[in-house]
Amino acid sequence: MKKLLLPQSAKVTPKEVLDEINKFEYINKSPYSLSYYNVPGVSWDYKPEGSLRISDHWNFISHGNKHCLLADTEEEIQNNWILAKYIDGKYHILKEFGENVPGYRFIEINKNELEFLKYLYSKGGTVSSKEIYRLYRDRPKLVKEGHTKNKKSLLKNIGEERFKKFKQENKKIKKVVFIEEKNMNIVHKALTLYEKSTELDELCKTEQGVDQLINTYKTYKFKDNHIESLEEIFILVLDNGMAVKAYKNK
Repeated sequence: MKKLLLPQSAKVTPKEVLDEINKFEYINKSPYSLSYYNVPGVSWDYKPEGSLRISDHWNFISHGNKHCLLADTEEEIQNNWILAKYIDGKYHILKEFGENVPGYRFIEINKNELEFLKYLYSKGGTVSSKEIYRLYRDRPKLVKEGHTKNKKSLLKNIGEERFKKFKQENKKIKKVVFIEEKNMNIVHKALTLYEKSTELDELCKTEQGVDQLINTYKTYKFKDNHIESLEEIFILVLDNGMAVKAYKNK
């Protein structure tokens, strides 16, 4: 297993925008933001004449200068998807799609982080900081740290039942590492897929196994720019770079 992508609620690109991007004969995604061009050779200071840009931000300031100027307005635009054509130094609007919509963005979890989560989850989702840092170094994104003296904050994050049980069994411990209650379910799903990944990685080693992955698990070649979804899915990326989608509600 190379990594696991976990869904987090967020505002994401509308489907109509994605459909429009897929019409480009050449898709050039900006490394800095969710902006797409239909030509190569785009830079901060150069945009090919007649090229197209589709993005949710325009007339913005970066590096001390104003970029991606619209011919129709000088006001900065954020969270409004627009397709525009570059003519004589400015972008002319061809189509507007509106704001981002409810969906999911992915966070990446690697093997070491999953082992951290596995141990923490097996302990009920809350352990002393000293205990877990003796075993694991890097804290995953779904894990937080707090002090038992800050009872109000811990109650908010892990709930009264977990807090009470932990304090009864660990009276002298002051600093704790924990999985937020709202993330316990997502961690459980992640760990289930993590256990399955060993079996799937074995299939990657033979041609027959790869055929089974494609036909049974509908694997596909993973692209690193896959960062959001309209559906609540998990994406398991295997050792050979193939990916498997798993729906949370299944």
